[in-house]
This record gives sequence, C-alpha cells and structure tokens, in this order.
Amino acid sequence: MLAKQKLNKPLVFTTTFATYTATHIIGEGGSGRIFEASDDTGGICAIKWLDLAKATKEKVKRFKNELQFCLRNQHPHILTVVDHGVFIKGEGNSPFYVMPLYDGSLRDLLKAGISPDKVLNYFAQILDGIEAAHIQGVVHRDLKPENILYATDDDHLVIADFGIAHFEEDELYTAVETKDSARLANFQYAAPEQRSRGIEPDQRADIYALGLILNE
Repeated sequence: MLAKQKLNKPLVFTTTFATYTATHIIGEGGSGRIFEASDDTGGICAIKWLDLAKATKEKVKRFKNELQFCLRNQHPHILTVVDHGVFIKGEGNSPFYVMPLYDGSLRDLLKAGISPDKVLNYFAQILDGIEAAHIQGVVHRDLKPENILYATDDDHLVIADFGIAHFEEDELYTAVETKDSARLANFQYAAPEQRSRGIEPDQRADIYALGLILNE
C-alpha cells in the first residue's frame, strides 16, 4: 500500500452537490489514484479518481460499473459511494467518486494481530457483504485483505474495489469483455479456475479467496 503523501498543491473536485479539496494521495494504481479530501463542511472523505490519460477503454467501463454498483448499494458491509463527478484535466473529463475515508485495510489489522474474539465477528461481516453481492449477481473476483476496509470506532468492515468484478447483465452496467482472469485478480488469492484460460469464475472463486483470508 502506498504511504500517505501530501500533494504539492491541493486538487479541487466539484460535483453538482459539493466541492471537495484533496490534500494527500493515499493509494495509487496504474491508471488512477485515491486521495484524502475534505468537503465544504470540513468533513473528511476519500476520492477515487481514474486518469483517462492512462486508462484503457476496458478500465473506463469497469470503473463505471463499479461506480454504478456502489451508488445503488445499501448494504452496510459493501462500500457506498456518497457522490461522484468528473475532474476536468486538459482536454478530458476524468471520472471520480467520493466515499467514506476508512482507517485502513484488513491487511493492516492482520499485521497488527487480530485477537481471537474478533476473528469471527470480522469474518461474519465479510461473509455478509459478499453474500449480498452474490445475491445481486456480482462476483468480486479480487477479494484480498487490501480490498477490505475497516473503521476502528466500531470495528466495522466493508468490501471495496469492485473494479474487476463480474456483473450479470443489467441495464445499469456496461458490458465488458472478460479477459484472462489470472491477469485480473491477485494471484495469491485466485482460485484454480481463475488461473486457467477459458474458464469463467463464478461465486465459488470468491468463496475460495475468503477461505484463504480466514486462514491468515
């Protein structure tokens, strides 16, 4: 995970409803970043931004799918998007969405050590969230401790990063050609079928990853 980095100059993200000022980078990938930001009232939040200059058409479609799913999500253990918009940069408008800022990931908790009395509570929350996703026809396909966020105040966990998830056909989602899943998912938590060409992983791939996470 990227160490928190202060921006040389704050970035301003504007939506129909609010203005957000990003001050730090807290996550970074090949085609985007996650910022720590504040809203008009001073409330702290996080912004996930897709850099169109680096993103392929497939990644743009996947970002839109993730945004639409999280926007309509009402489950307490799946990440909720609270606002979204486009960031004007050069000649392109890069999409972004606003989400709650969490204290860290399950990976951080594992490194610090989880007491036995909390293990089942944490795992039950994760199971609850992934069951809700499966009921909606969504296969995450990239479950790992880094994609499970937590809030220390109430020991609350949410499943995040549906960027390579598979969605059943729905008018809300954009069709995305499925690539070799071994290239999409984290190899450490990938089910055997995700490492084989020509096999489309289903909900069982998520269950396999959950078993590995519980084992940690």
